[in-house]
Amino acid sequence: MAFRNKDLVDRRFTNIKGLVRKLDQLVKRGGSIDDFIKSIKLLEEKIEDLESLIEQEASELRNG
Repeated sequence: MAFRNKDLVDRRFTNIKGLVRKLDQLVKRGGSIDDFIKSIKLLEEKIEDLESLIEQEASELRNG
């Protein structure tokens, strides 16, 4: 599947990877539960955003 907005998809994946690293650091350094929960919620939003973008791309490719 060839994406029209490959750069945008790549940026979203990079952002998600950064949030996963942040969660890892919070756990290793004993970060607050509140910060951890906020980061998880943000990560969930980013994943939903990426899913939506991929669905849009796939729909556009199917419909021409």
